[in-house]
Amino acid sequence: MENPQSQTQSLDRAFALIEIIANSNEPMSLKNITELADLPKPTVYRLLSSLETWGYVDQDDNSGYKLGTKFLLFGAKVQESLEIKKIARQFLKELNGITNETIFLGVLDKGRSLYVDKLDSSHSVRLVSQVGSRNYVHSTSLGKCLLSGLSEGQILKILEEHGMLALTNNTITDKEVLVKQVGQVKLQGFALDNIENEEGVRCIAAPVKDHKGKVVAAVSISGPVQRITDEAIETKLKPALINTVAKISQALGYKE
Repeated sequence: MENPQSQTQSLDRAFALIEIIANSNEPMSLKNITELADLPKPTVYRLLSSLETWGYVDQDDNSGYKLGTKFLLFGAKVQESLEIKKIARQFLKELNGITNETIFLGVLDKGRSLYVDKLDSSHSVRLVSQVGSRNYVHSTSLGKCLLSGLSEGQILKILEEHGMLALTNNTITDKEVLVKQVGQVKLQGFALDNIENEEGVRCIAAPVKDHKGKVVAAVSISGPVQRITDEAIETKLKPALINTVAKISQALGYKE
């Protein structure tokens, strides 16, 4: 079994090979890659074989190495997130102005909710989470909304892989309870985080759908419990949020 230092070295070398191939305008031979990498030929061949197995590298008919199709998939996902952010921005600004609370736009990424945009509240008390950070899906309203686009089997798989850590006394740690809540999100169109992810913080979120009716993102309104009260949610926050995600979804081509 490789030690941590050896594993890190292997990763560094593999990424170096990927960059060498990516910087070439045509498929590269094993000899050329080996020379540029300044590594033993057997080592380069072993790493390339592993990368090929995982789909990160392909060989053409002349045994030249090129980037694999998996990068196309990743690129499409990144582009999709950027496109959603670009389209949603104006509507998020409107929501931020109406509610004066922190607004997050998130997508599902590797079983976690990934923040791709954030608009801060003008209040002195603000949330520390930033764009690029990830959260558990079971403990956040945004995460529950992202799960609402998945089948029960897919949800259970994510929960199995990432667990259901109790972050507060209110965190849902029972799979059946969470699946039931996600089912309610599908019916009512929004989800709540009642101090489930962070002490003293409540959130409400709603899913964003694309032209196929697929849940591709979610928008949340977050703030301290003193401001995110039941009354505020019902009279102001929920109506504004539902209206916002409807506009974003429509801009993405969604039709009821």
